[in-house]
Formats: sequence, structure tokens, C-alpha cells
Amino acid sequence: MQLPELLQTTLYFFIAYGWVLSLPILERFWYIQKQPLLRQGFVSDLLYPYHPFGIEFFIIVGFAWYVFPAEHNGYLQGYLSDKSFIYTMIILIILGEIVFYTAHYFSHKIPFLWEFHRVHHSSTMLDSLSTSRFHIFDRALFTAPILVIIAYLTPRPEIVLIYEFARGFMDRFIHSNLNAPRILHKFLISSPHFHRWHHAQDREAWDTNFSGNFIFMDLIFKTAYDPDPSIKAPPTLFGEEGYTNNIILHQLLPFHFLLKKTLFYTALCQKINIAYQQIREHKWHQQLLRLKWVREL
Repeated sequence: MQLPELLQTTLYFFIAYGWVLSLPILERFWYIQKQPLLRQGFVSDLLYPYHPFGIEFFIIVGFAWYVFPAEHNGYLQGYLSDKSFIYTMIILIILGEIVFYTAHYFSHKIPFLWEFHRVHHSSTMLDSLSTSRFHIFDRALFTAPILVIIAYLTPRPEIVLIYEFARGFMDRFIHSNLNAPRILHKFLISSPHFHRWHHAQDREAWDTNFSGNFIFMDLIFKTAYDPDPSIKAPPTLFGEEGYTNNIILHQLLPFHFLLKKTLFYTALCQKINIAYQQIREHKWHQQLLRLKWVREL
């Protein structure tokens, strides 16, 4: 199956730019919760799809290089190279959901991984732009395994393109503020209503709804949480209050919080704080504080 060049170009455009541009427009008209477009963290989330930190790429390539020897004459290597479109898509969807659910589950359960995944949960407003808010290590954890699987099974390039096109839409769709019909859940398709519980501050919803674009993994492992809106009101509070919206600090804070748990780092921070207080109490610092522009720093 060879896709026409125009169709290929269109798919590439939507994967790179289309969903980023189109879904925020739709959210202005068919929303779950009315919220401003220019909300806190807007600039950072606008930059995230085109991540300025190329380290993520090298992490994924390094992981792929490490497992590359297994791709030669391995069991089922190249299995999808001659399979039909529908069969290949079903296999990619199932494997993609298993990988996503597993990575997502452990990123919540393992404290070390959580500090990196916490960045994704820091947004207090959910919309399609908040989808890409990830620490580079966390993104690599979610992305590298499925890329290695695709490289190993070698499905036809045009099928991979269509798969990435659909996955790109669904990733942004489930994080969006779009008021989509709940009937999607009956077809095992995730939706903004379902995934919003995962990001909610509601304690009952913590550690639920780990699935990506389809909810069958949550149903299998009994981690689905989707109460009837007539019984329990949908969530309105999300993320972590007080966590920074700065894209650069997002990449640094996980290391700070991890190091903070060590005695050495705690002692170092205490010494820095004492030195800072001594500077503030020094007479020349008090003189500087008389200047208005210094007080406003």
C-alpha cells in the first residue's frame, strides 16, 4: 500500500503541527470547563511540542542502540513486514497500550520515576497544549520501548505513519478540554472525561486511569475510575498547586527533589541558607535595601 504524496505530506503536517494548532481552536467552542487560552504555563506548553532539549533524542537512540543486537535474527523479528493494514494496526495498538500502561503505572508507583512524571501532572489547567508537558527522561521512558518494538517488528512505513497520525491526535484529544461524548467508553476508547480523573486532585481518583488511547488495560487491571456524573460531579481542580510552569525548571526540579532526600544535599542547602541569611543581615545589604529598585528584585 503506497500512500499518495499529498496524503503523506498532510499526515506529516498534522503529526508535527496540525493537532497543536487545531484542537485549541475547537476547545474555544466545545469545552468541558471554560478557561482562558492564555493561562498559566501557556508559553512553556506551546514550546514543549518542539522540545528545545535534544537530550531526549539521544536517550531514545542510546536505548535503541543497546537493544539493537537482539533485532538481528530474533524471534518474530520483521513479523509485521508483510501483514495487512488492519492486522498490523491492531497489533500496534495493543502493544502500544501495553507499553504505555506499564510505563505509566510504574511512573506513579516508583518514587524515583514519579519525580520526573510529576512534571506532566503539574499543570493546573487541562487542555490539549498541556499534553506535551514532560520531563525529557519521562518522555524517553514512554517513547523508547514502543519505538524499539516498531523497529523490531518492522511494519510497513505507511502504516506506521497512519498509526502515529492517529496516536498524535488521541494523545492530545484525551488531555483536551473538549466535551466529547461519553459513549466512546463503551467502545473502549478513552476520552477527555475519562482522563481528566487521572489528573484530578480528587483523592479517590489517584492512581487510576493509566490507559492511553484505549481503556481496556484499566478494565483488565481494575484501575478504571469513571463515576456517573449524576452521582459524582466531574473534577474541576487538577495538577499540583505551586509547582513551577517554567520549562527549564521542569527539567531541573526532579533532580532537586530527589537530591533533597539525601542527607548531604539537605546539609548543603542548610549551609547555603545560613550563608544567605548572614548576607541579608550584613550592614551593606541593609544599605542596599534603602534603594527602591533593589527591594523590588
